[in-house]
Amino acid sequence: MIMESYHWWSQKQKDIAREAKKFADANLPMGEEVMLTKEFPSVPLKEVGERGWFGAAIPEDYGGIGIGVTGCCIVAEELSRVCSALTCSYSVTMFGGVEQLLKFGNEEQKKRWLPEIAKGQIIGGICITEPYAGSDAAGIETTARHEKGAYMLNGKKRFTTNAGIADIYCLYAKTSDKPEDKAKYRHLSAFIVEKGTPGFSVERINELGGWIGLPNGYLDFDEAGVPEENRLGNEGDGWEILVDGLNFERNLFAAGMLGPMREAIRYAVSHAERRVQFGKRTIDYQVNQFKIADMISKLQTARLLTYHAAHLMDMKRDPVLEATIAKLYTSEAYGELMPEAIQVMGGDGWTRFYPVEGFARDSKGNEIGAGTSEVMRMVLFRWGTKAMAEDLKMPPRQVHKKLGFPISTMDPSMTTQVSETSVLELLARNYRVNPGLYMNHDDMKRWMSTTNEELSKLLESLEKEGLARLHRDRRGGITLARATYKGLKKAKPLEYYQWFPDWVKKETLS
Repeated sequence: MIMESYHWWSQKQKDIAREAKKFADANLPMGEEVMLTKEFPSVPLKEVGERGWFGAAIPEDYGGIGIGVTGCCIVAEELSRVCSALTCSYSVTMFGGVEQLLKFGNEEQKKRWLPEIAKGQIIGGICITEPYAGSDAAGIETTARHEKGAYMLNGKKRFTTNAGIADIYCLYAKTSDKPEDKAKYRHLSAFIVEKGTPGFSVERINELGGWIGLPNGYLDFDEAGVPEENRLGNEGDGWEILVDGLNFERNLFAAGMLGPMREAIRYAVSHAERRVQFGKRTIDYQVNQFKIADMISKLQTARLLTYHAAHLMDMKRDPVLEATIAKLYTSEAYGELMPEAIQVMGGDGWTRFYPVEGFARDSKGNEIGAGTSEVMRMVLFRWGTKAMAEDLKMPPRQVHKKLGFPISTMDPSMTTQVSETSVLELLARNYRVNPGLYMNHDDMKRWMSTTNEELSKLLESLEKEGLARLHRDRRGGITLARATYKGLKKAKPLEYYQWFPDWVKKETLS
């Protein structure tokens, strides 16, 4: 299935896309073998390295081909058509060593590892999740004790992809228990742990519901000594390094779902074109056409989101929202697409004679790995409301002079005198136009020239008199205010608040 390139791709990226597609086409049979045998695809992974694709994000100065995050996504998308074991092993190396070294490694570290990674001679892994610390990455318990030019690691990591086959692991560990360091997120540090380090062992390999053939497991660190020169950045930089790499990880993770989505649509369409029921090809039934239309829509949307975020990263932007949306949308679209593809294929789709069933088994893992969908929504809420703060401000509202009806206004009339009376009247006006809603300080300052401190004093005075009800944050600061019924009565007579549509006969209300 051919997917078009985007107009912002460089010629080098377009060339890689064509090469990667040819490679994926040639290795599709091997991918289906992996789904049945569970054998790790070491031979094609070695060829990926020989082609230099592990160097997609690595600059030419360090032996890479320098086609950026977009280039990594292009490779990941095509490899994912083959099997999840192949693309995950590739992608984890990208965000489990390469990205951290590029941004936080010193020159010696970059020269030491990046050229070998670019040639495919070093596979990477990332160690964040622990038995008792998952989405709460700041709660990492693995410790790193500084001792005689080295750090002694003690603890366990789990759900580590490439467990056992990786040559280097980007590991995060706690280097401080000081409350002030924890408060500032300066309690973690990042390290490159090399395979064969004494005291470092693979504890177990997981049997997963999907991602067939991919070694994913638990790691144990028992006084595992890591040289000081293997620390990335300064001691205490771990949280910054961890968070900085999340955009790349989520975006590349999303790219690795696009290939199976393409393949599932291909099988659904080709199967339905060849299956006859009740005298008609099953693709001629509108219900199946609608399913396929929705699948195509989900794929194209997911692909655009993914490559848009990648492009922003290549432009040195920090696309927190875009990368998070790409990961969230793609993983959930994937989860909706696969059952529909199987449904179009009927019973055949649920057999292992076709790879769609195997792709479907990866679905739930996609909504958990690289951050759960719930965490993605937490990030989107926090960053989205912050990024859109100006656009999300509630417009000032006032009563239309002729209609007597509340409407928005772009030119609020300012109150010249600021006093308890004027503040109470403002709260009463708010009740008239936004019944049931409180006001915050910014709302009130649109109507009167004052400071937060002055407003708070006046509001507290009104509260003591029982004329205002205040809402406070955990520190006791006033966040919202409204008039009480007593306050409304004192501010204005009942007639001020009354309003009736023209069709209401007022005599029926008395």
